[in-house]
Amino acid sequence: MLNPSAASAAAANLVGRDDAESDPALPAQRPTASELERAEHLRGLVREHFSSVWRFLRRLGFEEHLVDDAAQELFFVALRRADDMTPGRERAFLFGAALRIATKMKRKGAREVPVDRLAERAEPSDRAATPEKLLDEERARALLYQLLSELEERLRVVFVMFELEGMTMPEIAEVIDIPVGTVASRLRHAREDFRARLERHRARTRREVGT
Repeated sequence: MLNPSAASAAAANLVGRDDAESDPALPAQRPTASELERAEHLRGLVREHFSSVWRFLRRLGFEEHLVDDAAQELFFVALRRADDMTPGRERAFLFGAALRIATKMKRKGAREVPVDRLAERAEPSDRAATPEKLLDEERARALLYQLLSELEERLRVVFVMFELEGMTMPEIAEVIDIPVGTVASRLRHAREDFRARLERHRARTRREVGT
């Protein structure tokens, strides 16, 4: 995983990349005060939101190296479109852009991760925990990702945003550009589907234990 510190350190390079791509014939110049301010703003965005964006994309089922690339591209997009971000609503902007990037990657053939590998690598465990606690956490995480992978994509996106990322319904509506009522409807269906699948899993487990 590309960690937030490494991504933050690369923020200034994105400013240079932006300038070089706009006119590669120009000689390298010292960054202006405005460019330094943009770089620092980007570093702040990375520090605050990188981990949640990275985790969000992983929870949608994308390979780690693709998520690294998408997350870096996301903050390059954020640099270019800094003026489009409303103060206080940066998170919604970044999640929306992340979702569009992930969707574009999927259309280009980015393969989804097998459930067992996704559960293993998606989120770090507490290394100070006991072996028993770690095993319980890994099993719970594996089950969560299995059930998530079985949800219809449009339901999974809303479920992950609301239940796992703590976004509000209005925020989700803004991110995926649908009415709040549609968000509520999808979330209701996602919860019902998730609970039904969880109950089926528990029933199978009880039968297996009883045999």
